[in-house]
Amino acid sequence: MSEGKHVVIVGLGTGGLFSSRAAQRYNRNTRITVVERRSYDMFSPCGIPYAIEGKVKDFEDLKHSVPVTRGFTKLLRHEALRVDRESKRVEVKNLDAGECHWISYDSLILSTGSRPKVLPIPGAREFLGRGVYTCANPEEGKVIREAALKSKRAVVIGGGAIGLELALALRHLGLEVTATKRTPQILGDEVDPDMAEIIGKFIADQGVKNLFGKGIERINGSDRVESVVIAGETIPCDMVIMATGVDPNGKLAEDAGLKTERGAIVVDDHLRTSDPCIYALGDATTYFSGIDGKPAAVALATTAYKQAAVAGVNAAGGDAKYEGTYGTFVTYFGGLEVSCTGFNTSTAEARGFKTVAGRINMKTKPHWMPDAKDISVKIVSDAETGRVLGGQAVGEEGTDWRINIIAMAVKKRMTLQELSTIELAYCPAVSDLNDPLMLAVDVAIRRLESNQRRV
Repeated sequence: MSEGKHVVIVGLGTGGLFSSRAAQRYNRNTRITVVERRSYDMFSPCGIPYAIEGKVKDFEDLKHSVPVTRGFTKLLRHEALRVDRESKRVEVKNLDAGECHWISYDSLILSTGSRPKVLPIPGAREFLGRGVYTCANPEEGKVIREAALKSKRAVVIGGGAIGLELALALRHLGLEVTATKRTPQILGDEVDPDMAEIIGKFIADQGVKNLFGKGIERINGSDRVESVVIAGETIPCDMVIMATGVDPNGKLAEDAGLKTERGAIVVDDHLRTSDPCIYALGDATTYFSGIDGKPAAVALATTAYKQAAVAGVNAAGGDAKYEGTYGTFVTYFGGLEVSCTGFNTSTAEARGFKTVAGRINMKTKPHWMPDAKDISVKIVSDAETGRVLGGQAVGEEGTDWRINIIAMAVKKRMTLQELSTIELAYCPAVSDLNDPLMLAVDVAIRRLESNQRRV
């Protein structure tokens, strides 16, 4: 085993942790130093809405400790201030002692993550912490829950997964909830309009007022938030949640002279930055799609996890390659699952594909099973070749495993015909003999063949 490198990692999130493990698996002699501003190791950001709802009993349950092993050093409550690329060292500050010192590296991994967006509207920043909230960590989540328990009305800005999870969590706590965003479609980058319609009806049935397509104009109040103005209508509220996406934390890289685009660190397929000794991953970086190689905007823990395996190996001296993101995810709110992978129809067509889709609405189990649930499954393919490009599923159960199968098909560039030959397990207590996924594939194949005959 060769002498190991010293790898310095900035940020102990999903990317930081798993890149350190990948580096030491590649070469057990690799020495790791992790620099993290927090006073604790890690947390699960995707669990915050469920802790606000009360499904997770304590916000402390979202925090996790990383054991210190041989060759692994954690510097908590330390901030990376600047990178001296010429001397290959990082200046860090002990936030408790106020002292600064330099750490030399052979390879540097930037896993600096992202920060929540705050809309540039009147009142947004003025009322931060006084009725306007972001939801990026357990501390912010705890503040939101405490405020919600004292409130009657809330407005959630954003129609992505986090916005929907928060809206239903607040509704569960008994608040009157209004959801809004400027564009009209729920999960517009992930699902097609027909699937979004199912989601919209569900959240309306749960009592969430849907004002999508009517962006917020301003936030009003004196000492605290009192109302918002949406499309000219003044809506009284006690709290406003910003769930409008994230911005990359690329300043450390930018200040070091690394190439960035709109604040995100530019990396290649080895997760190298413009400096061959510095790697970057996760929300702080640019992404590319594994389907067509073009830029893709994805901020998922699963993507950071996959990138970490590549960046860690390469930082330790290996030669791993990242094959791109597929945007596979599942969200759950109010009893509804929504799962997606790859391209929806509009994204695929915007990227130059002609598409054919198949969709089926049915039960997850035989109709005579008393606990059978409704599910809608949709698959999107290339109209010329039948190549699977993506899929979506909405229902009360079972959407995740069906999307995971579609994700495999997308990754392996399978055609609809190839996917149709997969044999799935069947038991009426669990599934149907003619599974919704395979029936959606059959619909898509019939449409594909019909199109090809017309051509």
